[in-house]
Amino acid sequence: MANPTTNFGWVMPASTNLVTNLPADFNVFGQAVDTSMQYLLGGTTGQVLSKTSATNMAFTWVTPQVGDITAVTAGTGISGGGTSGDVTVTNSMATAYTTKGDLVPATGSAAFARLGVGTNGQVLTADSTAATGIKWAAASTGAIVYVGQGTFSAASSATLDSVFTSTYRNYLLYFDYTSAAGSDVRVTFRTSGVDNTNALYYSNLLYGAGGSTGSSNSATQTSAKIGGGGATNGGLIAATIYAPQATDQSRIESRGHKDIGANAETHVYNSGFNATTSFDGIKLSTATSTLTGTFRIYGIVNS
Repeated sequence: MANPTTNFGWVMPASTNLVTNLPADFNVFGQAVDTSMQYLLGGTTGQVLSKTSATNMAFTWVTPQVGDITAVTAGTGISGGGTSGDVTVTNSMATAYTTKGDLVPATGSAAFARLGVGTNGQVLTADSTAATGIKWAAASTGAIVYVGQGTFSAASSATLDSVFTSTYRNYLLYFDYTSAAGSDVRVTFRTSGVDNTNALYYSNLLYGAGGSTGSSNSATQTSAKIGGGGATNGGLIAATIYAPQATDQSRIESRGHKDIGANAETHVYNSGFNATTSFDGIKLSTATSTLTGTFRIYGIVNS
């Protein structure tokens, strides 16, 4: 009888070296195969083989797991991190903000620090001696600085309070408006939101229209005239307000024009309040009509 391992003149491999899906076919030759190979059968699309132990042929099909991050390292501007378990990272720049208006400028390479908000009216200024290279400072101003405005809309008066301060001794007023012809524009000074209507105002007027000139004067009034009414095309007043904070009597020198028919009248007023009194606000008004427009006030920087 022929050697069973040499049937047909070739040698059967050892069962432990044979990997096949057809173990029964090989048993026809009288040679058993390692039946544990059956565990390599099956599986579904996308699965992978995984060892279940160190024992030979200990495999199973598993769905691949998402790989674990082995470490989270905090970079510039980030804090936290870790190498195991749940980790938290924090935007260090975001946590530097504590107050509305804060800035976080650079202090050097990959470094920063909080710069608290400045006070009202300050501006951001470069300063190489500051830790952040910038600082909040009072605005660098020219000779004239805007301080406020009031608005009329078909109204007989408009007020502007808390506009005169010790910061400026003198102010400029510009008023572009429309009103009925002949409606005088008047000014009343105010203190703490209250009109001062003491009969201490005066007005001196020089005017010219169509080649003619004239003048008028009034005193012991409860308000002072600073301009005339403008008809269809409106009027314009430019005035200088002197010393409303009262180291001297407050005065107003105003210039303007009003359109009446075909002629434009030019007015020059010298008005004021005949007492040394401190004022912080102003009211513009008309007694005979309504006004529409905006007046703006600018502080003149002290010399």
